[in-house]
Amino acid sequence: MKHIVTIVFILFFLIACNGQTKNFDYSKTIKEQAEMMGQLLLKKDFISFSKYTYPKILEMMGGKQKMVEVLDKGLKEMQSEGVAFLKVTFGEPSKIITIGNELQCTVPQTIEIKVPKGKLKANSTLIAISIDNGKNWYFIDTSGKDIQTMKKRLPNLSEELVIPETKQPTFYTE
Repeated sequence: MKHIVTIVFILFFLIACNGQTKNFDYSKTIKEQAEMMGQLLLKKDFISFSKYTYPKILEMMGGKQKMVEVLDKGLKEMQSEGVAFLKVTFGEPSKIITIGNELQCTVPQTIEIKVPKGKLKANSTLIAISIDNGKNWYFIDTSGKDIQTMKKRLPNLSEELVIPETKQPTFYTE
């Protein structure tokens, strides 16, 4: 009987640890995939970058090829004005929210941009969504919009997602 109690206790402990590890793994996976997406943006590899774009956003943009064309055109316009992405970093993901068959959270993002006469540092928030239990994550730039505005286009987003108010970018010279 004593061995059964010990075995049950060990199994309970392992299950509890597995649950904690799983949340840790989500955070690690989200950050790794966000970092990869950021590097693809900096490399201007928009075809690979599209892998991290939420499928409904791709659909709204007219498909992957159309999104790549829009990003290419936008980048060329930026470059002609002396603007370029320098660095993209990501903060810690928020609490994971399960809604339907999706896992959702927010991720702070900081982008450093070269502009004429200096640099800009802009903070924003991404929404991260997984439709395969946390294996792969898609990202949506909130572009300073609150959750209610985002839900008009993407009604599946959780009301619990917190999108902080966007602050003005910081300008500095080297």
